[in-house]
Amino acid sequence: MSKRNYEISKRTGAKMWTCTVTNSYGETHTNYFETEVQCHKHVYYTWENEDNYIDSNELLSKAIEECIKLDEKRGVEPSLD
Repeated sequence: MSKRNYEISKRTGAKMWTCTVTNSYGETHTNYFETEVQCHKHVYYTWENEDNYIDSNELLSKAIEECIKLDEKRGVEPSLD
């Protein structure tokens, strides 16, 4: 199930449009733009570039897993020392 969502709104009398966009990872960001078109562009930009999202904990976990596999392949007891 996709977590993607967006909401574009403008309060009566406000000068700026509010753009709230949620990416596939469930992260929500709110930005303000002068036009509704800019809001729509921001939504597309966010979704097109979300693959560049890097979860540092996931990267660390994968790196440790690779080190363990390399140690096991060499016949060495895996160690974090």
